[in-house]
This record gives sequence, structure tokens and C-alpha cells, in this order.
Amino acid sequence: MKHRILHPLFAVWLIALLLSATAAFAQQQPVDKPVVSVLLPLHLDSMYHADKYKFGNSIPRFALPYLEFYNGVLMAADSLSKEGAQVHIEVVDTRQFSSLGTTLYSPTVKQSKLLIAVAQNSNELKQMAAFANSMHIPLISATYPNDAGIKNTPELYLLNTTLKTHCAGIYQYLQRNHSSDNLVFVTRKGTVEPYLKSWLEEAATAANGNRLRWKTVLLSDSFQVAQVKALLDSNKNNTLITATMDGAFGQRLVKQLSSLQPKYKSHVVGMPNWDDVDFKRAEYKGVEITFSSPFISSAGNIDVYHSLSKTYAQKQNSKPSDMAVKGFEITYRFVQNLLANPTLEAFADHVNDRTYKIFNDFDFVPVTDAADNSRIHYFENRKLYFIRKMDGVVKGIY
Repeated sequence: MKHRILHPLFAVWLIALLLSATAAFAQQQPVDKPVVSVLLPLHLDSMYHADKYKFGNSIPRFALPYLEFYNGVLMAADSLSKEGAQVHIEVVDTRQFSSLGTTLYSPTVKQSKLLIAVAQNSNELKQMAAFANSMHIPLISATYPNDAGIKNTPELYLLNTTLKTHCAGIYQYLQRNHSSDNLVFVTRKGTVEPYLKSWLEEAATAANGNRLRWKTVLLSDSFQVAQVKALLDSNKNNTLITATMDGAFGQRLVKQLSSLQPKYKSHVVGMPNWDDVDFKRAEYKGVEITFSSPFISSAGNIDVYHSLSKTYAQKQNSKPSDMAVKGFEITYRFVQNLLANPTLEAFADHVNDRTYKIFNDFDFVPVTDAADNSRIHYFENRKLYFIRKMDGVVKGIY
């Protein structure tokens, strides 16, 4: 997601809203309503010193995405309230105590019927999953794209697809759309790159249909345009599969491909984090870029997006960010699913239902033990969208 500088008045309003809403949540005591806890690292302790806000009229970048997710949660809570939904939504700052365990075993969280979590690392997700498993509470991991090696926890739902699944999806996408292209597999030295390479090779072995054939090249971070040109075919479409999460490497590749046009027509398939990489400048002009994502917003339901944006603008004089949209959709959809399917088994059976869909289709699939398919480790969302851009403009979603 892209961060933006906030107008000072908006920053003050957001901070005031956060504090007042948090106090309101804390004062409400659920009687006969199911409790939904949203576990969110709001970093309030880091923003205050002796009850004095430390950042003037601005919000620090480390806290902004979580505050925006929080805003989305508030909007979902407002929509649910207007629809008469009988639920108590508690926003829990996972940074409020010295340990996450203290937060998880607080009275409010322990009585929850659903957890929606924004974990920041594998250790946090492991603790949250262990708690959900011990209490038999469904846990939606909203944004963290990793399973943290978690086993035997059917209460866990990974909404943000793992990189391994992205690699399998990329291979299938290439089979469907680019099998006749001049395919070039580009990678670099790094810690993540060997995993990406092995997962793509594993996808090639497991996939049905004709196996793709590609040239493979390992480039240094200072590679030159001549090295790229040698891989291209002027008589065919060139599709370069770039197995790296390094945005600067991707920018260098696209810049050099742009300089080789129009003789060499090129298309680059990158990793899911490329949505945050800037390819709008003139030096990247004319090169199509595709990346996978489990999330879309306006393209999923333009009417709802316009309505959401209008409400958001009235309150904040701003468009809703990706994190705000996620906070809204995830909270609204899974709270409704809980209310319609209150038991753990019913929730699992209906988790993919489209009844309460807003923007995205989800396809949660049980990840099982290789030796015992009945042993579920967790559920993973394997619905991927492929977003195609040129010059920073979306050209298509597949």
C-alpha cells in the first residue's frame, strides 16, 4: 500500500476519533451479543509520551496503515449497526501490553466468537493461532502473507495468499495466456529468490497441460541493457517472469525493456508486492506489468466502492486507502458470516459463500497433512486476481 502525507486537520481528527472510539468500545459491555475482536497494532504507546502526543499534527508512517484499517473497521461497524446486526465489535490494540499473550487472554478477547487479526510477523501469528486453537475461535489473518509454519490449526484462515500459492497461480496464468511467448525466467541472488524459483519449478511439475519452456538467467543488481537484449526475440512477444520481491530490481528491468521498444515488445510478470512499486515514470513507458493479488477494490463492485468513497470523503476529505477498504470488507463480510453461521463447523462450511461479498471472491481451501488428508493445518484463500498495468494505469484484471 502507498502511504500519503495527511492534512494536519485530518490527522488531528483521526487521532481524536481513534481515542474516542477506543474509549467507547471499552465502555460497552456485551450482554447477549457475540463478541468479535479485531486485533490491530495501533501503536498508541509509541505515539504518546506521558500522555502527550509526540508527532504534532501528523501521523507516523509506521502507524498509518493500521489506523486506516481501523477506519475501515469503524465504517463496517456503522454499516452493521444500521442493518440491525446484533454484534459487539471490540478493537484491541495488540501493543497495549508488554506481551501479546497478555492481550489475547484478556477477558474480552477470551469471550470472542471471531478474531480478525493484522499480524506483523510470524511469531505474532503463531501466538494468535495457538490462542484461537485453544479456544476454538475462528481466526481471520487479514494481511500477513505467510503461514508461519503453523500446523493442526483448522481455526486459522489465511486471507492473504502465501507466496507459494502465488507462484502456482502465476504458472497457471502463464499457461493460459502466454504459452506461445518467448518466456524468460529472470532472478537474482537473495534470500527469498531461491524459494520463489523452487515454488515455480514445483508448480511446473504439478500443473496440468503442456509444460512451459523458458530461458533462465541470473542477473546481478547492476545488470546492463545488453544482457537483457540478448534474451529477447524481436519476432515474438517477450514475457519475463521475474522471481524477486526486490522492487528496485524490477524497476531497473522495466526501464531497460522500455529503452528497447518498439523493436522488442515486452511484458513483465512480477511478484504480488509489485503493486507498491512505482512504474509510472516516463522511463518505464510502454512495458506491460502483471502481478497477482487476492484483493481488488473498485473493480469488484464499483457502486459499493463509490458509496464507500463518498462516505469516507465526507468524514476525512480523502479517498479510502487499500487498508481502509480491507478493514471494511473483511469486518463486514466475516461478521455477517458469523451471525448467520455461529458454530465453528457452520462458519467453516460457509466461509466461501458469496452472500455477503463486497469486492472480492474468496476461495478458502483446507491445507492438509501430506500423509493424512483429514488433518487440516489451516485454511488458505487461493483465489487470485491478475492485475495488468501499463504506465501506472490498470489495463485489465483476470
